[in-house]
Amino acid sequence: MLQSPYPESIYIHLPFCKTKCPYCDFASFTERGSDIKKNYLEALNREISNFFECQYESSPNHKPINIKTIFFGGGTPSIHSAEEIATIIKQIKNYCSFDDEIEITLEANPGTVDRNKLEEFKAVGINRISIGAQTFKQKLLDKLARGHRVDDCYKIIEDIKNTKFKSWSFDLIYGLPKQNLNDWIESLDIALSFASPHISAYALSIETGTAFGDIYKNSEHQDLAQEEELSEMYQACDEKLSQAGLYRYEISNWAKPDHQCKHNLCYWRAEEYFAFGLSAHGYYQNYRFAHSRNLNEYINLFLNKSAEELKAAIKKRNIYFSTEFISKEESIEEEILLKLRLSEGLDLREEILERLNTESLNRLLDTNYLKKTEDRLYLENKAYFLSNSVISDLIR
Repeated sequence: MLQSPYPESIYIHLPFCKTKCPYCDFASFTERGSDIKKNYLEALNREISNFFECQYESSPNHKPINIKTIFFGGGTPSIHSAEEIATIIKQIKNYCSFDDEIEITLEANPGTVDRNKLEEFKAVGINRISIGAQTFKQKLLDKLARGHRVDDCYKIIEDIKNTKFKSWSFDLIYGLPKQNLNDWIESLDIALSFASPHISAYALSIETGTAFGDIYKNSEHQDLAQEEELSEMYQACDEKLSQAGLYRYEISNWAKPDHQCKHNLCYWRAEEYFAFGLSAHGYYQNYRFAHSRNLNEYINLFLNKSAEELKAAIKKRNIYFSTEFISKEESIEEEILLKLRLSEGLDLREEILERLNTESLNRLLDTNYLKKTEDRLYLENKAYFLSNSVISDLIR
């Protein structure tokens, strides 16, 4: 079966939030009134329509682009109405066909939806919800200034289960300020009690330009868990989730069979994907691109140009803040970096083998950081927490 010449996944960035989390480095803003949100959605829909019209103008006899995944990220997409989400889905559907098994994910924070709103989201096509729970310890949740309480987490999980989405997940963070191993295990036990088919767990990252960056400066701060304790937290997570029937299919993601996030697998398999919206990062026609993080700049770009001007800018990639051509050699390196994060491992075809450092490969095999079969390479369990350094050492 021939692979489509077009990406099959779309990322949509919705930047508005109820509150701005102190650790968040994404392009997100607390709500600034209905006008700016309305203008943003209009700009977003104009970007989508003009972009796809350009694709069809350049290939007029091509069948509609088949889409298998759409991911609404943010920001907090769940503060939008179902009607607003529906206009975006409809705009995409004007230009693309939807796969029979399409996965459409919406990120949702506790305290921003109720059963009614979830039913409305489901009715417009959302079939997977990703909950930003982060922790089930109130004292830690207070430090994160998430704008919700633990009870709100329990409520959204109950409502999601009752709404019967095709799949759902929640995110947890470990290594939070003054969080110890017992705190983390308690959150894991609570998480598992809800029988989620998918759980993501990430170590806290201290980013410059955030409130946490100003407070803690870097990961060496005394209030933060250091490498040994972070490793213990990761191992505890992997053991508990595995025992509960969620298998680790990617370094930070565990799922029951058939509940992996198809959209994120697109990223980790180094596949191309479309991306629309403020600060959205995409990968298409061998180019990685990123939109501006400036909200007014993004809105003005798509609302103040004619269709002809927009299409000319799209064809020249002038709508993006940055673009980077990815050479064949660079794409192979990215493939190694990304696919070794997956439990399915890396296909050892000839062009991959040529990019591997043979000496490092043999050493990592001898020390049981890597496992090799006839045609695939995998990270061993003890290498998962050290994956970045192990994989970097491997590339020639």
